[in-house]
Amino acid sequence: MKTLVLCVDRDDDLGTKAAINGPVIGREENLKAMLALGLADPEDVDTNTILAGLQLYDDLVKRGMDSEMATISGDSHVGFQSDLILANQLENVLEVVKPDRAILVSDGAEDESIYPVISSRVKIDSVKRVYVKQNRSIEGTYYMIMKTLQDEKMRRKWIVPISLILIILGALSLYTKMVAFADSNYEEITLISQMAPGVIGVVLGIYLIGWAYRWTAWMGERADKTKRAIRQGSLVIPFAIVSFVLMVVGVLIGYDMAMAYREKLLPDERSLAISILLFVSGAVWFVVFGVFAYETGKSVTAFLQTGKVRWSFIVMMISVLATGFIIMGAVDAMSFFVSYGDIDLKVIIGEMITGILIAVFSSVLNASLRKEAAQALPVQGA
Repeated sequence: MKTLVLCVDRDDDLGTKAAINGPVIGREENLKAMLALGLADPEDVDTNTILAGLQLYDDLVKRGMDSEMATISGDSHVGFQSDLILANQLENVLEVVKPDRAILVSDGAEDESIYPVISSRVKIDSVKRVYVKQNRSIEGTYYMIMKTLQDEKMRRKWIVPISLILIILGALSLYTKMVAFADSNYEEITLISQMAPGVIGVVLGIYLIGWAYRWTAWMGERADKTKRAIRQGSLVIPFAIVSFVLMVVGVLIGYDMAMAYREKLLPDERSLAISILLFVSGAVWFVVFGVFAYETGKSVTAFLQTGKVRWSFIVMMISVLATGFIIMGAVDAMSFFVSYGDIDLKVIIGEMITGILIAVFSSVLNASLRKEAAQALPVQGA
């Protein structure tokens, strides 16, 4: 009686990673396939599956049993398509080997789901499931977590939401303690220690987001560019300083407006919302002009170096201006709805319409300039 040692690779790692098409029949061919897959991806469990199949085949041969080994592979789209390919390859293997029985070697339940297909064509005496060992379960868990966190997509998928939750909870906790500290005329010193969880949450959340998006590397690159710009006497530096000062002034003015409101009126259910609206309204235009200043420095430097004005600068400036009007319109609208301040509804509508019209003009201008640039490329190439 002839025994077939059959390894199953349902998701076709052999094909996608090692460029080996199934079926793979014979000990030597499987050994070559295992080495190729191991070199392509040393951590792929299908490498261990084929190794287990080779070990089982050698053991059967030592016992004097008539045996053969084969590996069938499906498709990366696991499901009907991969199972159909596996069935066709199995038919080829059975036609070549002509076994009387088979031993299925698998790395898990996914591969074993093909069991009914195989058992309908050949008698299966045994199923050998392959487990990849670790020294200790804790070490294995730590290894898997670290490997997952090294993947940028997985890191951003899981770490960023957790970071945002930490920042929001920390900011809310910190804000309530700061308000309570201010209302106590800064006499409740014990409230400072109670701010620690909020500070930790915000700092940890910001750090995790920076780690997920590799802000450290980005900041290092920006620091190197800044050093080169300073040595070269670039105009970006003074404009960047002006931009930073404008943004800081905007934040301080917004904060001062929010605190002045809290000092004048007793806190009520609207106090937090109105404080935020006042902060935004006081800071928004300073931030807009800060962006203007920084981008102006970049554009002037580019013009001095190339003699050309960047059309993207014009589009960006118009877009930022539109954003400023829309934000102010939204802030005034929310202030109107919470019945704070003497704001005319016509002013709100005018701000929103102005912002939208400027944004539409920016989009049309961007599309027009891109089209002209695309048409100019063949002429330049000629």
